[in-house]
Amino acid sequence: MTSQSNKGHISDLVGFSGFYIGAEVVATGDIKSEEDVFVDGSYKGSIKTTGAVEIGKNAKMTGTIEARSVVIEGQLKGAVVAVDSVYIAGCGELSGSAEAKSINIDTGALLKAQIDSGKNV
Repeated sequence: MTSQSNKGHISDLVGFSGFYIGAEVVATGDIKSEEDVFVDGSYKGSIKTTGAVEIGKNAKMTGTIEARSVVIEGQLKGAVVAVDSVYIAGCGELSGSAEAKSINIDTGALLKAQIDSGKNV
């Protein structure tokens, strides 16, 4: 768990019941859900959820994310739009764009992105 999140990550939750793409999985497609989504494998496509999205340390994702909040610990190439927050961990990489009320970037994170942040976003 990172110091930025006092609630922990969705992957830390016992009994996690959302959508999960494991570390050994290679997937392509579009995900629409009202649950949390955890990606730890290779995924190409879009994720649209009213829940949270976590891109795990093993993840290599290309695509777009629309969610309540997003945590990036792996690699993401694409666009992120979050209602509340985007958090890029020190081990995370984002190439593309991010839009959210709050964007937090840890030291060590790789970021090549257009950023839009603030209460009017």
